[in-house]
Amino acid sequence: MRTIGEWTRLNARRNPAREAFVGIDGRVTFGEAAERAWALARGLTGLGVSRGDPVGVLGGNTVFNAEVFLGVAVSGGIYTAYNWRWSAMELAEGIRESQPRILVVEDRFSDLLSTALSIVASDDTTTALPRVISQGELDHFRTGEGTFPDVVGAEDSLCLIYTGGSTGTSKAVVLSHRAATANALNEYIDVGIGALPEERGLMVTPLFHSAGLLTWLVTHFVAGKTTVLVDKFDEGQFVEWVGRERATNSFMIPNMMRRLLQAGAFQAPEVQESFRALHTGAGLLRMPNKVEFVETLPQAKLFYRYGLSEAGPMVTRLLHEDMLDPTVDGSIGQEYHLVEATLLSVDGDGREVEPGELGEICVKGPSLMSGYFRRPLATAETIVDGWLHTGDLATRDERGFYFFKDRLKEMIKSGGENVYCAEIEQVLYLHPAVLEAAVVGVSNDEWGEEVRAVVSLRPEMRASANELQEFLRQSLAGYKIPKEFVFMDAGELPRSGAGKLVKARLKDRLGWR
Repeated sequence: MRTIGEWTRLNARRNPAREAFVGIDGRVTFGEAAERAWALARGLTGLGVSRGDPVGVLGGNTVFNAEVFLGVAVSGGIYTAYNWRWSAMELAEGIRESQPRILVVEDRFSDLLSTALSIVASDDTTTALPRVISQGELDHFRTGEGTFPDVVGAEDSLCLIYTGGSTGTSKAVVLSHRAATANALNEYIDVGIGALPEERGLMVTPLFHSAGLLTWLVTHFVAGKTTVLVDKFDEGQFVEWVGRERATNSFMIPNMMRRLLQAGAFQAPEVQESFRALHTGAGLLRMPNKVEFVETLPQAKLFYRYGLSEAGPMVTRLLHEDMLDPTVDGSIGQEYHLVEATLLSVDGDGREVEPGELGEICVKGPSLMSGYFRRPLATAETIVDGWLHTGDLATRDERGFYFFKDRLKEMIKSGGENVYCAEIEQVLYLHPAVLEAAVVGVSNDEWGEEVRAVVSLRPEMRASANELQEFLRQSLAGYKIPKEFVFMDAGELPRSGAGKLVKARLKDRLGWR
């Protein structure tokens, strides 16, 4: 498989004048992006960066950050994407773990970085501090002319992506050039990302997240199509960017989609004119939202997908033609072309479960991670006999459609019964007043754990705890009904850098143990 450097060279030949990246800080063609990537790679090599060396990057959804990614990839370094939403303490931990020789920072994040580096210096005298290159200084390190020599192989490490850490400590996932290309091919073949002749993909997912970097930016880059980088998501800016840049598609979590539907953004004339596909995942999407989108934007396709950073990231997809099929409502779809997935027994006996039986999603394929960075034991626990154990529970029907049930670590044990949070959340999303829902288990002396729920309601709509309990009883057994409901505004809910709700932090905030 080609490396990112080889894709850079190919697109410079094929599409030199086509825009590669557009953002708040300018526009760059594929020809310009290649020249700047080669120049930066030469500069990084001159600073001592060699194959396999992490290069830390603290930046947003900008052309600057996209260019740094290409330059680091061409040089053989590992693009190490730090989450700018981290606290200084969290950033310090990320720097300690990755130990970059060089750290590139956008100017607006300089204060955060300075605080983090001071923590590293005071707490750990064994970690060498990186050389920091600010946004304004970077051009001084670009050097030389002509293409950069091939020093990178497909199996070499491309990037470190930190997991969300919603069920434990965030770990750095190592993904190779081969994995990135395989994922891009999956996206192109299965859901058509990059296939439209004049495609311009609107990117609202952060570059430090695997969905943003690999599913969106790399896939469009490999296909020779434009990525429009949106630095901050809100309903008005979505309409503005789509209209100004004639964006044709985007990926976002279901909560973002619901916000746009609520605001009427998909009804805007400029969106109706150019927008042709919405890709969503990393959350629950049920029939009412799907029907509303299709009716609002009938000329656009809707796709749902499931994945995780360790898988590179995509595993399964629900195609547009299956989206409104009631028999697969709530399904995460079937696996991608270059992915082999199965469900293995949670008993640990390695048995593949029968249709309808609960099992753990396990994955093989060329897009899998190389491992967790400098964590061989964690890698060995996660990849067993070539299978990536996702920690996610699902069932599968006779046609091969997967139905996500819950995280293995989030399953609630109540009175000897297994309760799956996602199952309850999926029913809650069918209530017309519910905008967002999170179901969690809380310790209970009598039952082991009891079920509780946090709900955000749609603006100007009302629903009581009793009403939601009665609504759930129409579809679920009594032991699955939350004993307590807390109502919060959607903006109050704690989220990860990718915008996903973090249940551990939510429980801490509410004092639930």
